[in-house]
Amino acid sequence: MGYTYSVTRLEKEEDRFQKDRQIFEETHRASFDYFWELGHPVSGLTPRRSLKNKKYEIGIGASGFGIQAIIVGAHRGWVTREQVLNRMLKMTDFLENKAVRFHGVYPHLIHGKTGQLIHFGGQDGADIQETSNLMMGLLMARAYFDQDTPKEIQLREEITKLWEAVDYTMHEHQNALWWNHSYQQKENKGLKLLMKGYTESMTSYVLALGHPSKGIKKSSYRGYVEGKNFVNGKEYYGYTLDVGKPKGGPLYLAQTPFLALDPRDMEDQYTYYWKRSINHSLINWTYCSKFAPKEFQYNKEDWGLTASQTPSEDGGYNNMAGPGPKDKGVIAPSAALGVFPYVPYQSMLALRNFYENHKEGLWGEYGFKDAYSKKRDWYSDRYLGLDQGRTVIMMENYRSGLFWELSKKVPELQVALGKMGIKSPKHKNGFPLAVIEKSSKSVQLYRHPDLEKYHLDFYTDKDANISFYLKSTKAEKKMEIQSEQKFEAGLHQLQFEKDNILAGTKGILVMKMGKKEIELPVQLF
Repeated sequence: MGYTYSVTRLEKEEDRFQKDRQIFEETHRASFDYFWELGHPVSGLTPRRSLKNKKYEIGIGASGFGIQAIIVGAHRGWVTREQVLNRMLKMTDFLENKAVRFHGVYPHLIHGKTGQLIHFGGQDGADIQETSNLMMGLLMARAYFDQDTPKEIQLREEITKLWEAVDYTMHEHQNALWWNHSYQQKENKGLKLLMKGYTESMTSYVLALGHPSKGIKKSSYRGYVEGKNFVNGKEYYGYTLDVGKPKGGPLYLAQTPFLALDPRDMEDQYTYYWKRSINHSLINWTYCSKFAPKEFQYNKEDWGLTASQTPSEDGGYNNMAGPGPKDKGVIAPSAALGVFPYVPYQSMLALRNFYENHKEGLWGEYGFKDAYSKKRDWYSDRYLGLDQGRTVIMMENYRSGLFWELSKKVPELQVALGKMGIKSPKHKNGFPLAVIEKSSKSVQLYRHPDLEKYHLDFYTDKDANISFYLKSTKAEKKMEIQSEQKFEAGLHQLQFEKDNILAGTKGILVMKMGKKEIELPVQLF
């Protein structure tokens, strides 16, 4: 393997990369616009979906995601900090003074003008999961707006008041949390849908355990970890899932808990959540690439299974879409775009494909619509707030880790993680966050769209002089990546240029610590 090639091919690859960067930015911005432009004029909150005659239907969970999404807008400079602050104050005023609550817990849907409950799927009361999604968004805003100005102080105080009013004990029963509370139902204390097993309800358990005054007992966390589909331990297509549904289930399960929480820094007796999320993503991609029914017409670029709208003949909505019998042949862009932090190369393949091969049917004023099916030659006609939110937020976490860093400034979250037995992982020297893709037998690296460089985390357990070089798989040639430099003990990020390396090149990345060398097979795109 050499590292110098014809200028023409390298120029074409650079042109391709710059187009990818433009597509990434355009998609991220357009997806943000859903929340900024469709925020309800009275409440500022987010509509559940984009249907023109239903924009008054406010999704409480979608509004939580929307709060994080508009913070992304301020962070990116798409709107000003002051504009987002004013929108936030409109939201908190409405949530405090108009929106219906039950012991501080909001229903799934409310009316954007009146704040009254809108019945949804038989629900006529409090929804603790949607409320938790809202509260997580509010806590991210409280951490982001940290300046000592009158308006930012006011916002933080209003958020804390809303947060402290949520009574998680009303949804605690039989050592677990329950999703819905109905005052019409007499049995089971009015509670419906036990929250157990590896699901998006991790968000609710974290907040319920970290609540300063109305939280649940530590013992009630057992309802989550002892439920069906928590412990797994099986291997799928070469990737082990320590926890979760068979083959992982819908990809929102690798997204929702980590819109704020940093999976890179979360390990317990069951799993390391970062690698678990990568494995889940690669299982989904591998299934679509090689093992799905041929009639679905998936491939390595048409991939991504998660909850989404479906054609009417397939039921109209599939909340459990994933590899296996729940798969209806429908791709949701939010699936692949929402795992950019875990598998950026595979996510970019999908993004490029959505934009260049499906744009006519899939693209609209707020980016990619909710889903499409090649089998049925069908494209969704709408956007869903929850899916748009996961896209915006996780693309930002890939770009900057914004919310993963903000979450570390929320003391209630740190208290909760401690109660759950979740701690920072004990890494070994080398590249502990990297996962090898099985078919290529390498870690597939894609240049970061903002850095315009390859990047990879590495760890040293002590202060050490470290250098890096790339060698061919046959050790014929070496290329210095970084000359020797002293690093303190801990986790660091290696960044390096593409230089004259062709896309698809395989090699061995070597971390040299004195006489010790740690090798990692890589493929560079």
